[in-house]
Amino acid sequence: MPGRWLGRFSLSSEMIVRGNRLLRLYSYYSLFLALLLTVIDSLDQDNAILGRHLPEVFLITVSIYVMVASIFVVIANRGPNIETATVYVFIETALLALLMHSSGSLAGGFSSLILIAVVIANLLVPGLFGYAVAAWTTLAVMFFQHVWPQNYDATTVVESGIYGFLCFLLAGVTQALSMRLNSALDLATHQAHRIRRLQKLSQKALLSLPDGIIACDAHHQVLFFNDAAAQWWPLLQDGPLPSALQQIEQQTQLDIRGRTLNFRKIPLSDTGDALLVLEDASRIAAEAQQVKLASLGRLTASIAHEVRNPLSAMRQAAQLLAETPYLQASEIKLTDIIEQHCMRINRTVEDILQLSRRRSPAIEQLRLKPWLEHFQRHFLELPDAQHCELTLSCGHEILIAFDPDQLQQILHNLCGNGLRYAIQQAQAHDQIASLKLLATTGHDNKVHLDVIDNGGGVAEEQRKHLFEPFHTTEHNGTGLGLYLCRELCEANHASIQYHPIDGGSCFRLTLQTNKPSYL
Repeated sequence: MPGRWLGRFSLSSEMIVRGNRLLRLYSYYSLFLALLLTVIDSLDQDNAILGRHLPEVFLITVSIYVMVASIFVVIANRGPNIETATVYVFIETALLALLMHSSGSLAGGFSSLILIAVVIANLLVPGLFGYAVAAWTTLAVMFFQHVWPQNYDATTVVESGIYGFLCFLLAGVTQALSMRLNSALDLATHQAHRIRRLQKLSQKALLSLPDGIIACDAHHQVLFFNDAAAQWWPLLQDGPLPSALQQIEQQTQLDIRGRTLNFRKIPLSDTGDALLVLEDASRIAAEAQQVKLASLGRLTASIAHEVRNPLSAMRQAAQLLAETPYLQASEIKLTDIIEQHCMRINRTVEDILQLSRRRSPAIEQLRLKPWLEHFQRHFLELPDAQHCELTLSCGHEILIAFDPDQLQQILHNLCGNGLRYAIQQAQAHDQIASLKLLATTGHDNKVHLDVIDNGGGVAEEQRKHLFEPFHTTEHNGTGLGLYLCRELCEANHASIQYHPIDGGSCFRLTLQTNKPSYL
């Protein structure tokens, strides 16, 4: 019951913790005051200063005060305790009121000491508890000044009433100031927390920038740097700025380890702090090139779309012209040339349009061997594949996750390229053009599908450009076939690589066995 009753007049633990330092200082003050009163009482043998009205009561009370204050010091330093602090404030005000009665009246200095306790109590735990301390103090003064000694003199009663009013007035003023102080502390704590968050976010953003960032002061001492800047110079926190950067005051370019860096110095304040920005010129040029290529791609797709209809009309006109009966053989040959070039341009247009409006893949799980057997039958029906061998090696249990239409397009492109070179090699060396589809499961639980031909292979100087757009070694090629294969593989979470082999080429597709979880 006492703990529950006291809890009604105490504040939350948050307020106690916030005033923990004040609580410890107050405990030291109480112990110092109790010891000081004990020393003065021991020196004052005639009780002229303290305890002149009831010296024995004063001695007993001040002794109790020393013991209680000592215990409170220990408790306050071990950690805040709401109920203990509440009980101590009530006990201390009662003891001070009894000491005041033992020494005389309100005219003594004890009345001021009691007011200090009231102020401290309202600072520590404002609210209902603060006014309860003021009421308890008023009741204690009334009891020890009037009820106990049976003194109801009108003048002293009025003085005690005014003193009680002063206790409540101090409690109200102290609580108002405390509320303002707590509001200011809350705002300052919130702002400090927000500033720390923004500082961490800013630091994280600066560290992840691809450009080098160095912050320095007016004396060229390094205040901050990110990983990109550390790649170019050996920097240390609070260390000196590299001499090559100290004398530069304007935008310029620096040559470091064969790379060109764009240097900018941005003043931050009147104190001389500055931010040094180092940009890799080659990276900026590459990004600009990517933007140009993207714009060029959109323009090319637009032109290809506009060219398609006139091209179809030209081809149809050439076919109709070739059917004219009075044309000579040489003239018919010219119409064939027109038609062949129209078909070549049309293939380029089709590839460009396919790249520009590529759809999202419809990935599904396929059993690879039956699918490859179906592809094998249809591919061997092509006119150019009548005199070639297409062998297949694949386990029955192999599964892949891929868009079947896009896989058909990739394999048709790779096998078509391989067949063309295999036929050229076969005619030159009197052998049979052969293709092979070999599917194996790798140690990484992925499927490797190899497209192998005996077409003589790719020259070493051409290998690094194989998957670049518009790169071709054929006079009638578009240079988009392998590039389109790579793009389709990446869209299906797969990859494609070229592996040279003796007498031929091998393009390896690395395929997933399961659909991604987010599809």
